[in-house]
Amino acid sequence: MVSVDRSKQAGDLSNQFEIVTAQGEFLNVHMTVANTGNHAQSFFATNQHLKIGGKTYDANGMAALWTSSANEEVNPGNSIQVVVSFDVPPGASGGTLQLHDSAFSGGVQVGLP
Repeated sequence: MVSVDRSKQAGDLSNQFEIVTAQGEFLNVHMTVANTGNHAQSFFATNQHLKIGGKTYDANGMAALWTSSANEEVNPGNSIQVVVSFDVPPGASGGTLQLHDSAFSGGVQVGLP
C-alpha cells in the first residue's frame, strides 16, 4: 500500500462524465500491485474488499473503471499502480483490506493506518 485518502468523488476528476459520487465518502487506497509469479496475472479492483467493524465494503467498480484500475494484466516481474475506492460512511476509520489475486483466492489481509 502506498497511501490512503478520502474524497466525496472518485474517478477521472478531469472529465465530468467519468466521476462517481459517494453515498458516504470514498476511502481511496493507492497501491502498487506486483506480479512475483511466473505467469501473467490479472488484477481486478472489484475482487478487493475492506472490512471495518465487522462490515465488508466492496470496491466501487465505476471509480476503478475511470481511474484505469478496474482490470489490468500484469506480466511476471512487472508492477502497476492502482487506486481502489471504497464507499464508506463519513468518518469511518481503521479497517483491514482483503486483497485477492482472483475472486477464488483466500487473499491476504492488510491493516489500514
